[in-house]
Amino acid sequence: MIGDPITFLIWSLYLIPAAVIAIPAHELGHALGAYLLGDRSVRYWGYLKPQLRRYIDPYGVVAVFLANVGWGRPAPIQDSKIGYNGGRRALYRLAGPLANLVLALLFGVTLRVLVLAGIRPAPVSAQPLMLVAFVVFAIYFLNLAIFAFQLLPIPGLDGWEILAALLRRRSPGFFMRAEMNRQTIWIICLAAVFFGPLLLHFSVLGAVVGVFFEPASLVILGQCVSYVSLQPCPV
Repeated sequence: MIGDPITFLIWSLYLIPAAVIAIPAHELGHALGAYLLGDRSVRYWGYLKPQLRRYIDPYGVVAVFLANVGWGRPAPIQDSKIGYNGGRRALYRLAGPLANLVLALLFGVTLRVLVLAGIRPAPVSAQPLMLVAFVVFAIYFLNLAIFAFQLLPIPGLDGWEILAALLRRRSPGFFMRAEMNRQTIWIICLAAVFFGPLLLHFSVLGAVVGVFFEPASLVILGQCVSYVSLQPCPV
């Protein structure tokens, strides 16, 4: 999403520690949610431990570097243990994004403290503390981006699963058709993401992710940061 190749490369280096934290945190959030809702198997099989290899999905990692969003490999859960109540299913799905939001809050507050101490984040600097501050920013940014991305109502993402858990009984046909056409929906979404900037001259992904990302950034950092440019939001 960052056009300059050199800037893209530098930003990608900072995304490595961010991805190592944000992606497992999301899936650990789901696993912990399942455990608290009654599925003890996630602990038995070791899914409550922060083991990177369990949660990393290659495609999700590629998405981190290409689009500043991502996903991991979810822990297997026993639906019968969680139950089929819509509210409980929605809580399980919400646990992953909430884990990212909590981390975004923690690293965002840390970033604000560093800035107040005169340590501003910079991707290239002779001062190590400014580099550390930028690592903190990258971790904050990716956690908030995954939180916002996963809340989108697209089949396969948590936002869709939350809606399905709450509304499937009212409109079973609609959700069934959407699930059957998931691949087509994703092809259309990917086409909009990649061709939107060329045809519409703005980032479609940035617009939809920004619905959740930008207000959250305003609350956490005290100023709105654009998901697309990583700069203050345009007035």
